[in-house]
Amino acid sequence: MKKLFLFSLLMALCLGLGAQEAAVRLFTENPDRAANNMHSYEFDPIQDTKAPKGFKPFYVTHYGRHGSRYEQNSTFGRAAQEGFAYLDSLGLLTEAGKSLYADVNAVVEAHKGMEGSLTPRGAREHRMIAERMVKRYPEIFKDKNRNEINSFSSTNFRCIVSMCNFTNKLSELCPGHEFTFTSAERFMAYINPSLNPPRPGQAPAQRPSMSGYRPSTSSTGPRAYTPATGTPGYDFKRFLTPLFTDYDAALKALGNPENFVKAIYTTGGLCQVIDFLGIDIYRKYFTPEELVYFWASGNDSIYRMWGGSVENGETIRYAIRPLMMDFIEKADAAILPDSHRAADLRFGHDTSILPLFALIGIDDLQGRVFPYREAHNNGWYSFFQVPMATNIQMIFYKNKKGEVLAKVLYNEKEAVIPGLQPLSGPYYRWSDLKAYFLDRIKMAEAAWNAPR
Repeated sequence: MKKLFLFSLLMALCLGLGAQEAAVRLFTENPDRAANNMHSYEFDPIQDTKAPKGFKPFYVTHYGRHGSRYEQNSTFGRAAQEGFAYLDSLGLLTEAGKSLYADVNAVVEAHKGMEGSLTPRGAREHRMIAERMVKRYPEIFKDKNRNEINSFSSTNFRCIVSMCNFTNKLSELCPGHEFTFTSAERFMAYINPSLNPPRPGQAPAQRPSMSGYRPSTSSTGPRAYTPATGTPGYDFKRFLTPLFTDYDAALKALGNPENFVKAIYTTGGLCQVIDFLGIDIYRKYFTPEELVYFWASGNDSIYRMWGGSVENGETIRYAIRPLMMDFIEKADAAILPDSHRAADLRFGHDTSILPLFALIGIDDLQGRVFPYREAHNNGWYSFFQVPMATNIQMIFYKNKKGEVLAKVLYNEKEAVIPGLQPLSGPYYRWSDLKAYFLDRIKMAEAAWNAPR
């Protein structure tokens, strides 16, 4: 096997350097990674492992998270805006401080009226993934007997717009194909199932609203600033000193600077998704070590909520079973000799695709689980695991005998299924892979329904 996923190398890096040093190195390479699941999609050149002799690709089934988006509301920078406004009124901002204040304001203003929407970068991400899919597996899209491409989207508009960009690129590259599009509440049961499923004997949980738009609740102007109390968890002197004409006076005015700096950090993570502004807060103001401080807790929280953690993995694996069954059922239908289906495409959310990876057993690419607070120490990095436009693709192959193989791609990279013997490299017999998926579903159900 020529190349099976970057993450095994990252795991080795963590073991060799220690978790802290590994994260610092990764942020030195690309500070945008510190934005956790708000990190834009990264793509590295890929070389496919050659398929077993006689097998050709004929079908792809896919789930993609929406592309890079605006934050859900425009209150993320409030603590920074209010702190800067107060310090500016006291004459305590240097030119660097005023410049950063202007950058924060610009990022916040760009979000107003766009909350939750797909950004231009998010649209590009999906067009590029679609283009690579066609160029990588041209046989799938050149078969005149398989010209159907079926698309399902979450009812959330950023997912619908992601679907439009993805399929528009496919239509450009695959003239003559027939496209169908579906987005309705009925299909949300598997596109975005509730991650709060009922225990035996409980009433069904309500799936949270995915309307997408959350109007800003920010005030019309900065409120009277009250110095924050408490002790900061990090020494922010290096970060803050260049921003103030008098560090001691500014710190006295701010009080505990933790929330002030965190709001700047959060704002900085959004610069990449609205790259048309040309603002870069992370590279200009933060060191990698400072980014690690804020990143780690958010990273671990994502693992707890949607990953295969010790604390919550049982819940999310059980909740995501409908999506796994949809993959199985659509694939079984597509491999029938009289099927005309070339692709089944789904567009949804990180809250579905990361649980799906956990159910499959590849959400950290080694089949491991651990307490959520240990995620960042175990090389589980949300910026790689579930960035914007995260996707799973299953590519199906067959030979002249009608034998069917499948391989799994995690963010377009070949993945190995823990504990399952492949025929060759990342290629599994579909009968074996399907049986593995069904067994994972049964295990999730058994764990969920076990007496407590």
